[in-house]
Amino acid sequence: MSHESDSEDLRAALTRIDRQIAKLVDERAAVLLRPPPVGASMPPRDPTSSVHDDDRPAPKHVRPATMDAILESVRRACAEVGKPLRIVFPAVFERDAAAAAVGRWGARASLHEEATIESALDAVSRGQADFAMLPFAIAEDGFHRPTLRALAAAEARITDCVVAPASRDAVGRTDATATPHTVFVGRGDRPFVHDWLTGTAARVVEVHTASEACELASRDGGTWAIATTPMGAAHGLVVHATSVADDPLRRVVLALVGGRPPSRTGRDHVAVVLSPHEGPGALADVLRELAEQRLNVATIESMPMAQESQDSHVFLVIEGHVTDRSIVLAFERLRKLVRALKVVGGYAIAV
Repeated sequence: MSHESDSEDLRAALTRIDRQIAKLVDERAAVLLRPPPVGASMPPRDPTSSVHDDDRPAPKHVRPATMDAILESVRRACAEVGKPLRIVFPAVFERDAAAAAVGRWGARASLHEEATIESALDAVSRGQADFAMLPFAIAEDGFHRPTLRALAAAEARITDCVVAPASRDAVGRTDATATPHTVFVGRGDRPFVHDWLTGTAARVVEVHTASEACELASRDGGTWAIATTPMGAAHGLVVHATSVADDPLRRVVLALVGGRPPSRTGRDHVAVVLSPHEGPGALADVLRELAEQRLNVATIESMPMAQESQDSHVFLVIEGHVTDRSIVLAFERLRKLVRALKVVGGYAIAV
């Protein structure tokens, strides 16, 4: 068996174990979220207890102190499961950010508008928000260059990407009437369900957000709201009419800025913006270095770093995880071949 095959087998074995660990951590968090029996409470854990307790076998290959540190990190992560998250987003992308945030975090997501992409990034950098959701790629237009420019100039990085659901449904209470007298719609959703709203006989009331529309619909069985299925479910609503969006194929990918980078998935990508030196062959030298490290470039685009600038930079998406040895080594060598290089983040979906 070749060394390359041995490495692939080892990586596959580690991936299987990582998935088992993630599944167990998720099960532990689910237990914490389960309502305790009437009159019962969660007993406090003795902070001096260690992995040597009689009800827990000592680890074979890991030092007890290391195991205790790992378990403490798991406990801390599980304890934060129900903690509200402050999510900021550029105002013009309210519809997409709201749908993606609720789909990912449910009722934990507390949404807050920012005037610009830069101010959303600043809120994360200052610790005023847990995450920023920024437009990264739009089906019809490709990568969103204002976001790339902002990330290239900021310290924050993309840690994952989420896809904003294109579909919209009409949701209401389980006992809602088959024909509502009022339909609530968020201001960001209204342009995308224009045809359906025009065809309904119900009174249409525009509110600030889709979340507010769901909240109002949850109070009256004679009303519906326009929202995604996950958002409706977060407010206790069910679907009464599916796929009411005018363009169900619309696809917006949002960059998630904040939190920890994603674990390896086998579908990992790294995004980088660099500025080659002037002169013929400069970009070819960059691509040659990546090829020598056996790295596949999934996307390459040239773009000005400012609207009024003639100075072009290159945006690359490279297949692999940001911690891969080949990627780390390639970036170290590339810094000697270019004027500037900024890793703008990593994510685990194909864009």
